[in-house]
Amino acid sequence: MHHASSSYGEGFCVYNDVAICARNLKQNYGLDRILILDTDAHAGNGTAQIFYESSDILFIDLHQDPRTMYPGKGFAHEIGSGSGKGYTVNVPMPLFSGYDSYELVFDEVVLPLIEEFSPQIILRNGGSDPHFADELTQLGLTLEGFAMIGTKVRELAKLCDGKVVDLIGSGYNLRVLPAAWLALIGGLTGIKLEIEEPFSIPQRFRKDYALEETKGVIEQVKRNLKAYWRCFA
Repeated sequence: MHHASSSYGEGFCVYNDVAICARNLKQNYGLDRILILDTDAHAGNGTAQIFYESSDILFIDLHQDPRTMYPGKGFAHEIGSGSGKGYTVNVPMPLFSGYDSYELVFDEVVLPLIEEFSPQIILRNGGSDPHFADELTQLGLTLEGFAMIGTKVRELAKLCDGKVVDLIGSGYNLRVLPAAWLALIGGLTGIKLEIEEPFSIPQRFRKDYALEETKGVIEQVKRNLKAYWRCFA
């Protein structure tokens, strides 16, 4: 999975299935504009490393602030190099970011980039670890937030004739994992599901108190990328 690089594994990941999928699509199906959207709570440092100099892969990674989380990579200034400069997009989410923060990042960063890049297919990876009750992370999504991510991906896929591959993985609270994965699938497929939160939502997560900080992150991301994308100029 997404921590594994081209020559070694790390972070519970031996092989990078996301990168293998993208390479297969390039080599065997002739695709030359592939979007990888990583919504795991940890930065996809292996995926970033593999495609850091590639302009035919747009890698957008939403993850918890790397100052507070393994692998300590995925800062907003890490934007690729060489011909791939501008094609790695890291969005370090502030601690306890919830529904409103994620929705704003999709609307202000992800959607404009995808419209300009015009991918032929979307690969999304990530599981349940942005949930507020995950045992390794400090983000603030509820099941409603996971369904929203799935729905956003389904809507974005209309830009590439509905072509999307969803690689669900990760999550470290066994009560949360199946519910969050199902919420993602429900949003992606457009199937309306009633899924009960496995834990009572604490008061601190009933409002997205990280939203203002997220707005600042979004502005930083746009500044770093405006030389490479018209949508941010």
